[in-house]
Amino acid sequence: MNKIPCIIKKILYDEGIAFVRLEFREHFLSAMLLEGNHQLKEGSRAQAIFKETEVMVCDKEYFKISARNRFVSKVLRIEMGQAIARIIFEFEGLEIASLISLEACKELGIEKNKVFQWFVKSSEVMLEYD
Repeated sequence: MNKIPCIIKKILYDEGIAFVRLEFREHFLSAMLLEGNHQLKEGSRAQAIFKETEVMVCDKEYFKISARNRFVSKVLRIEMGQAIARIIFEFEGLEIASLISLEACKELGIEKNKVFQWFVKSSEVMLEYD
């Protein structure tokens, strides 16, 4: 497990999810947590903890990335909440949804009918079979 000591800078709640903005020195991290009995307070200390399998790697120019499941699709629609944006992609006749921060959605300039890449880490793919 990776651990980074942080200060909680901002907490937003939306669609049953707590979106937490964390600061470590001059770096910022984000966490999406299922709402529960969290004892979160802005200004308090917290450890950002994440599995080694959740760290993706890319080159400095962002051309190559370690994610094995990489796709290009058109945005069908965007559902924006207070802190979370649900992006719905059209993928070979299927709808694929992604939950990202509203901040990231705006920074990326995501709009309906625009084409974007999306990734799924192989360690996050589950199988359903007979």
